[in-house]
Amino acid sequence: MTSKILLKTTANKSRIAWALAAGVGALMTLVFTHGTGPADPSHAPSVIGSSNGNDLARTFMGTTPDGTLANQGKDLILSPELIRRFEYHLTAVGERTQAQIREAIVKDITTELNEKGQKEALRILDAYLKFKTALGSVDQPKMTEISGAALARHFRSIRDLRALYFQPSEVAALFGNVDEYDDYTAKKLAIVQNKSLSDADREAQLQYLKNTLSAESRANVEQPVVHLTLATKEEQARQQGATPAEIQQIRTNLVGADAAKRLEALDREEAAWKARIKQYQEARATSPESAQQLKHNLFTPQEQLRLAAYE
Repeated sequence: MTSKILLKTTANKSRIAWALAAGVGALMTLVFTHGTGPADPSHAPSVIGSSNGNDLARTFMGTTPDGTLANQGKDLILSPELIRRFEYHLTAVGERTQAQIREAIVKDITTELNEKGQKEALRILDAYLKFKTALGSVDQPKMTEISGAALARHFRSIRDLRALYFQPSEVAALFGNVDEYDDYTAKKLAIVQNKSLSDADREAQLQYLKNTLSAESRANVEQPVVHLTLATKEEQARQQGATPAEIQQIRTNLVGADAAKRLEALDREEAAWKARIKQYQEARATSPESAQQLKHNLFTPQEQLRLAAYE
């Protein structure tokens, strides 16, 4: 029983991680083998896929935009919240074009900020999009050669690139928490890989390192544990015959209402996807010619790329 739960839990963790990460504007998660936690979404290059322009961004079903842009006077608040808002919209990559994503962000900016704030936010938005695109040129550390030192060099490369697009004051305001978490990640990996340490010394150093973090960064460190806990509880509840409402209550208790709604939306999307796959597979088995037309009717160009796994 335990092994089955663990296998299903592993498959479910990515869905839960997405739902929670979307709450902080996350687009991509880089998980290292030593459990250093999720990388910041601002480290992930933007790869804007094609779209027919008519697809709704299913990513946003049941959600509200992340990140507070303004104070009561509609002045721009220069903080990581602005990046969270950008990343919230960037999670629609592959479902919307780059122009559509930028248009959605611009709409938020013009709606929520005064004229001065709009001008500054639009400048930062364009700088951020250029930075995200340029990140594709930064080499990723090879997983077979990963070390605390290699990770630190990688993060320095990102900071050097970022400095080309933002002023030092902007970097501190927008990315200070990211840099703190990155430093922690590299130092933690160095401690984990230090074979000269006893288990007790290693645990002591890791705890000391964790205690140096701000409250927000500590929450990010502990988030993967929440992912696993929720996935396990969900699977156990389903095996005991829990209703959808009871599953939602478990989610709400562990990760909050917003993330629970995102997970519920993912459930609906996954069920709809499986139903379309079943319809397509049945057509392929009985009438391959009609199945080809059905393929174009049921699936977007992006979704058709995923069909190879089912054919």
